[in-house]
Order: sequence, then structure tokens, then C-alpha cells
Amino acid sequence: MEQKEFWRKALLFGFGVWDFTKQKVEALVEEMVKRGEISQQESPEAVEQIMAEAKEANQALFAKVKELTSKALSEIKVTRANDLETLEKRVAALEKELVEREIEGRQGSTVD
Repeated sequence: MEQKEFWRKALLFGFGVWDFTKQKVEALVEEMVKRGEISQQESPEAVEQIMAEAKEANQALFAKVKELTSKALSEIKVTRANDLETLEKRVAALEKELVEREIEGRQGSTVD
């Protein structure tokens, strides 16, 4: 089996498995050894490389999901907690100002 095909399979394995363990990767590599796709001497390095590639692929996929989620949320204009907190403070300040003006208005009308 040529090296390119080996890495293609390894990458597909990384994309296809979210919760994988080193034991699962070792089992995959052992199966590849049995089929003659790689030699026994190449297997330890193959395990480490598949683990690294799978980790990298999962991190890239996570970053892409995070980016797309953020984009989707901004497009549907979901209110964020800090936006809501800012609005609550503005409303409280306006309520306070309104109460103060009402008090001043009452005091002005009784002073006459």
C-alpha cells in the first residue's frame, strides 16, 4: 500500500471518530499490519502519526464548528448576556431619571 493511501485512511479515521482511544488506533494499525498494508516495524510510528493527525483533524473541525456557530448566532441576532446586561443598566438609569423628574415636578407644583 502506498504511503498516500495509508495517510488518507488515517485521516478518514480521525474525522470519523470523536471518542477514540489509543487502543482503538492500535487495533486499526494491527489490522493494517495483518492485511499487509504496513509492516510491523512501521506500526508504532503509524499509531503516533494517526493519533496526531486525528487530534489535529478534530481540533480543526471543532474550530470550524465554533466559527459557523458564531456566524449563525450573529446572523439571527441573538441577544448575548452582556448585551442584555447593558440594556438592563440603561433601563434602570432611565427609570431612575424618570422618578427623579416626577419628584422634581411634584415639588415644583407645591412650591407655588
